[in-house]
Amino acid sequence: MHAPIREPLTRAVQFFTGKGGVGKSTVLGALATAAARAGKRPLIVELGIHTSSSQLFNGPIVGYEPAEVAPGVHATRVQFEPALVDYITSRLKLRPLATLVAQNNSLRRLFMAAPGVDEIVTLHRVAQLAADERWGPILVDLESTGHALMFFDLPGVLEVFLSDGPLRQVVDSATDLVRDETRCAVHIVTVPEPLAVNETIQLYEKLRKREDLHLGCLFINRIPRAWLDEEEQRLVKAELEGAGAAQPWAPDLVLAEYLTRRRQTADKCLHGLRRDIDLPTMAFDAHDETSSAIIEALSRAIDQAGVW
Repeated sequence: MHAPIREPLTRAVQFFTGKGGVGKSTVLGALATAAARAGKRPLIVELGIHTSSSQLFNGPIVGYEPAEVAPGVHATRVQFEPALVDYITSRLKLRPLATLVAQNNSLRRLFMAAPGVDEIVTLHRVAQLAADERWGPILVDLESTGHALMFFDLPGVLEVFLSDGPLRQVVDSATDLVRDETRCAVHIVTVPEPLAVNETIQLYEKLRKREDLHLGCLFINRIPRAWLDEEEQRLVKAELEGAGAAQPWAPDLVLAEYLTRRRQTADKCLHGLRRDIDLPTMAFDAHDETSSAIIEALSRAIDQAGVW
């Protein structure tokens, strides 16, 4: 792997986004596994209600406090209430008082209803983890494409409305982190399928126009295997158009033709991604094993590429 691909992956905080269902969490888990083998202390940061790390690594339930989910790999899930306590603590300097404030039902409902508060406390938590020397790299598993755009838009929106004060200080701190090219990179994960490719290209176009964000790498996941060469493809087509269509093995021929078309579609998608997205790219073949075996296979490919 050449230097332009390695360099973004050396940033302290790395955000991963992409269309739902492209295997983003799996790619992130493979990168964390490879980083741990290289002697680093990767921390996966998950957002939202559900956690993927526990299932991917068959490890313990991931909560707010970082927990080891695989050898050398830790994970944490940003949950609103403890993140809010941490945020209030940073302002009040007294954690017991911050806990009382966060547990007050009226105040808690106010915080949860206020637009942007969830994103603010999440950004504060990421910045807090980035300042903790125990972890590196920090790999943030953003939710779907639309949520990621909103997540990155929020600081800029709030800057317009907030004057000096504690909330503005948090926004400024998080904004400084995200905008720092030496500390942060935003990676895109996709698969070679038409809908995913179209959304990925649109996402790339939006992100690359942002002067406050620094794009890193494009990860193309689950590239289907090329089962047949050109001569074998011609034979299958001829059999289906002739006597083979009535034979007991006809379903196998249909399957072979389907797999061939699937690979051809993937090749067209790969061509479109490489034509329209100017980012260092890493591609992963599709695997049919369990999640832990897939992470192991992908992480070995990352090892061979010499990322860390």
